[in-house]
Amino acid sequence: MSPSINVENLRMSRSLKPGLHTLRKSHRDDRGQATFEFMLMLPLFILLVLFAVDMAIIGYEYVTVSNAVREGARYASVNCGTGDCTSANEVKQRAADASNGGLDLSDISVGWPNGTERGDAVVVSAEHSHSLLFFPVSFPVVSCTVMRLEADNGTSSLPATPTEC
Repeated sequence: MSPSINVENLRMSRSLKPGLHTLRKSHRDDRGQATFEFMLMLPLFILLVLFAVDMAIIGYEYVTVSNAVREGARYASVNCGTGDCTSANEVKQRAADASNGGLDLSDISVGWPNGTERGDAVVVSAEHSHSLLFFPVSFPVVSCTVMRLEADNGTSSLPATPTEC
């Protein structure tokens, strides 16, 4: 006895096979598309990450320079109100030390525009150029602080703090 073959099942299985074969073939053609798209986007993503790192470093440097200038102005404000501040080297050195090596003495300027009496202003400023690590661009990092001299010499009235740097 021979097994009976259902003609209807045979027709159905033959009609499905070409469709499955075509589906598999088109799936095989799309396999490299994701890799190609990834390779197109990878350089842009790397550039974006490197740019973000450079901007973070500039932000850190700006905060460091601002804090160093503020430290120098505070030192001059507290220690130079007796009228004996004729040299700015001590104030510059204090600001350079506060920058943890980020500023040279030549980057820092110190001045007493109204004199060196109690209540007069001391102006400490710094200008430093920062080159990006990954891109050929340079940015100036500038900060300026104005404070009043605070030495106690017996007077009680203090002039207003200058607003210009």
